[in-house]
Amino acid sequence: MFPRSSFSSAVSDIQSLLGDADPATAGLDDATRAWLLDTRQAISAQPRGPGRRRAGAPVPRRARGPRWRVLAVAGALVVAAGLAGGLLAAPLAGRGPASGGHAKLRLTAAQFLNHAAAAAARQPALHVRDGQYMYIASMERWASTFATPGGGDGRTVVQPLHKREIWLPVSNICKPGLLRYSSPGPARKISVTGISCPNRGDWGYPTYRFLQSLPTDPRTLLTMIYAATEGRGQGPGREAFATIGDMLREAIAPPAVSAALYRAAALIPGVRVIPHATDILGQSGIGVQFTRSKSPAPGVPPYRPTWIFNPSTLQWVGETDGTVHGKVMGSVVLKRAIVDRLGQRP
Repeated sequence: MFPRSSFSSAVSDIQSLLGDADPATAGLDDATRAWLLDTRQAISAQPRGPGRRRAGAPVPRRARGPRWRVLAVAGALVVAAGLAGGLLAAPLAGRGPASGGHAKLRLTAAQFLNHAAAAAARQPALHVRDGQYMYIASMERWASTFATPGGGDGRTVVQPLHKREIWLPVSNICKPGLLRYSSPGPARKISVTGISCPNRGDWGYPTYRFLQSLPTDPRTLLTMIYAATEGRGQGPGREAFATIGDMLREAIAPPAVSAALYRAAALIPGVRVIPHATDILGQSGIGVQFTRSKSPAPGVPPYRPTWIFNPSTLQWVGETDGTVHGKVMGSVVLKRAIVDRLGQRP
């Protein structure tokens, strides 16, 4: 008997290579694709018993070590590597593509992010006017830790899952934005102080015009991010990954720049693919994680931010940042749009 969870896991492994959209299959030849399709159908045809794990199961804060699954599929042996040092590896033995023998398919974080970049680059171009606003709606849940007067361990409170809506100017951060922190609920104006005006923003407050001005060469872009975040946080890789994640989460960029951000992230050491990731809404996806984070305090596990991608479209849909009190922290983007007025929904 094989673990019941292995069937759905194997289907997801192959789906992460195939996808329903061409970006995920751009690097596969026709014979390999056909063979993988046959394999997926063979797995799906196997009987499945009860006891399947719910999609909403929390993601552990600590990333697990290498996890191997061995499945017998239509007379072939399929060995799928789960998390293995930056590689999503599927050594496939048996009736392989074309001439038979053995085929070994590897999807590194760089390869996956390049596929995601290709999907982003194909998005339609936006025609943005300076007086407009970026609108981002998301679901999110985070935790806050309150320090104690004596310097002991603080009290950590997990926020309830809630909807957040924000409107940000596309060209000048001197103009106020609008935040509805818990929707439905009251909205309040937000602004950036202590800056010269007009101001198209920066890495911490990116407007559409700021992002539009960035180079699309990924190495040049990453060099700029390293320079802008030098000396901060837990090192250049962690800060660069976080900076790119901030722009992916709560900004809108031209398609070519979004693609360049993914390709820049692919150059950061310590980034790996998580083949089976779950967002805060319990939706399954493919994760990209920075693994070289340090513990922020003794006894506190390191934060390993994970970006979640839709496995069919390869669109960035959210991020997670570990668990607190058994609940997954992070956010999921529900809607992005350019609108004409503060408070306007698309």
